[in-house]
Amino acid sequence: MDYTEGLKTSRSKELYKRSCNIIPAGASSHIRTYPTWDPYPIFFERGEGSHFWDVDGNEYIDYPLGLGPLIHGHTPRNVINAVKEQLEKGTMPSLNTELEIKTAEKIGKIVPNAEMVVFTNTGLEATLHAIRYARGYTGKDKIVKFEGGYHGAHDGVLVSIGNFAGNPTAPYRVLESWGVLEDTARNTLILPWNDLEVLEKTIERRNHEIAAVISEPILMNIGTVLPEKGYLEGMRKITEENGVVMILDEVISGFRLALGGAQEYYGIKPDLAIYAKALGAGYPIAAITGKKMIMDLVRPGMIRQSGTYAANPLCLSAAYASITELEKGGIKHIMRMGNMLMEGIREILDKKNVEAIVQGLDGAGLQIYFTELDRIRNLRETKTCDVKKWSKFQKGLLKRGIYFHPAAFEHQFISTAHTEEDIKTTLSAISQAIELM
Repeated sequence: MDYTEGLKTSRSKELYKRSCNIIPAGASSHIRTYPTWDPYPIFFERGEGSHFWDVDGNEYIDYPLGLGPLIHGHTPRNVINAVKEQLEKGTMPSLNTELEIKTAEKIGKIVPNAEMVVFTNTGLEATLHAIRYARGYTGKDKIVKFEGGYHGAHDGVLVSIGNFAGNPTAPYRVLESWGVLEDTARNTLILPWNDLEVLEKTIERRNHEIAAVISEPILMNIGTVLPEKGYLEGMRKITEENGVVMILDEVISGFRLALGGAQEYYGIKPDLAIYAKALGAGYPIAAITGKKMIMDLVRPGMIRQSGTYAANPLCLSAAYASITELEKGGIKHIMRMGNMLMEGIREILDKKNVEAIVQGLDGAGLQIYFTELDRIRNLRETKTCDVKKWSKFQKGLLKRGIYFHPAAFEHQFISTAHTEEDIKTTLSAISQAIELM
């Protein structure tokens, strides 16, 4: 079976068969294998700027951008040069470096709540540690997580991500993997996203046992679902008044909505915040930022923090170079290109009378939903979407050299490397793909 008519993928197909013999499901992350990719994934060969090439020689304009990290596109020169310079000095001293201090200070100047900073390797680790910080600080056990929110694949939050059950205002927990312990997950309370009234009533009733509320500022594991007006501000007010730690998961939104992330964009200051993906521009690094009253407890004999590769200078050098580049105005370019793309898509959908919408915010992320609704506000409303139409549309784009993610509820990004020509080419391909549908 050909992947899609008109696209050569024989080498990818061969490699996928080979990988399945040695790697479970054929990939070390399930987002990169079947059934997300149907019937098999394409394999990456090399990338440059906003484009990449697969092992069969096909060229694509890249919009998932590594699921978010490639804020400067593939192989950005300034980041590569910084990493090369550090490579000559050493990659893994397991000792403190001045670069760790410099990078933390740089983040401290631009992120509103960053009175102190801790580095880890991944967003998963950062959310896990931040939840521990909140529990250690408050002495309470439970956390609030929202349906559709994704905070890494660890047991405490691997619930109610793509699935739901129960009353919309009083959801049940849905475990998202074999091996997740109900004994662990029972400390996670699941609430609907974008419903301030339910959040307020829950916290007022159970604040004696709730250590933290963890939330993305924009739900980006179900496409791009924006907060209703006043929702994040209300969340901040309710948690503050009830002694509950607010953890803002900016793994995806960080350094995209604004230099200071969603905190700066929405004018809120959470107790703790998490950054990854765009922070390292393709290198594995994450940061936990927070208020001194909490972060000062992260020390030996109190709240433990450890990790062999945490704050390794190779990834710190990439992060420092990436932020420095963004300080020159790259976010304005991302927003301009992102809005150009979204406006163009809306024009196409209107002109062709397609039952679909596009949601996004200033290039920080966007997604097209094939739905009859005028907007998607939470996980449950994504079930109105036609995922078969998305799959057909995505494959139509792929054979026209445009890479949108195959999952209907992932999202597309813009990098500082995308050009107006890229956007025009993409809009032309979108128009053709929809025409053929």
